[in-house]
Amino acid sequence: MSYPEIDEIKPTGIPSRVASAVIEPGSIALWHTGGAGYFVKTAGATIFIDPFLGPSLPPDWIRGVPPSFAPEELGDIERIDALLITHEHTDHADPAALAALVTYPEIPVFGPGSAIEVARANGIPESRLTVVRHGDELRFGDLRVTAVPVNDPTAIECNGYVLQCGETTLLLAADSHYTDGFAELGRVWQPYAVAVTAGHNPPGETIYMGESDAGRIARDTGAQVLIHQHHDLWQRAALDPARVAAVTAWYAPETKVIGTVFGEQLTLPL
Repeated sequence: MSYPEIDEIKPTGIPSRVASAVIEPGSIALWHTGGAGYFVKTAGATIFIDPFLGPSLPPDWIRGVPPSFAPEELGDIERIDALLITHEHTDHADPAALAALVTYPEIPVFGPGSAIEVARANGIPESRLTVVRHGDELRFGDLRVTAVPVNDPTAIECNGYVLQCGETTLLLAADSHYTDGFAELGRVWQPYAVAVTAGHNPPGETIYMGESDAGRIARDTGAQVLIHQHHDLWQRAALDPARVAAVTAWYAPETKVIGTVFGEQLTLPL
């Protein structure tokens, strides 16, 4: 068996896939990096949301999937317009990822105050930090991002983010639980897709939203696509996306349910 020379081997990690992807105007492409983390790319912008490159947090929090790429692979992407953080939990405002970002001085960091405190504590200089409050709007090339209220009772502060490019609108709900406010978000933003976290809750604990509430969010927002994220990150909270699809069919029979696949490109609209 013969092997290629080292200089013939092309990188196949997630950042290199993002870098080489060509996105049609008006589309939003996502690469799932674990948990509620994504690379997001449009024809004119690239951003990173909720990176988690760190280890397991034993004894309770053992990773079900490995870190999605090595920190130095960020250099495979010529330009990253921003890092957005939804809240301060370690698997969203990750010290390992933030420490790696210190060496990329061109990447600004945005998030609620509690997440910005974590970024500051991990070496991101003040000049690169911006607190984003509900209603604040950010623009990166052809991508508009608006922070919206969601309901994570385990977080100090939490932002959802509405991403808009052309006619495509995506609501990223982070680790939010169900709230009546999703009906208002649906009325105001009319999202094509909404990404939610649903997981298995061990006895006596309510950490994540369950299947039925994910289905209610699909119904209340009127989204055509429900993206189920975070289902495989932690072994103790793993939840089969088929269960979310089965229950969502009761609440929102026209909604398509997609379980995130580690590192694969998902382009909206479908």
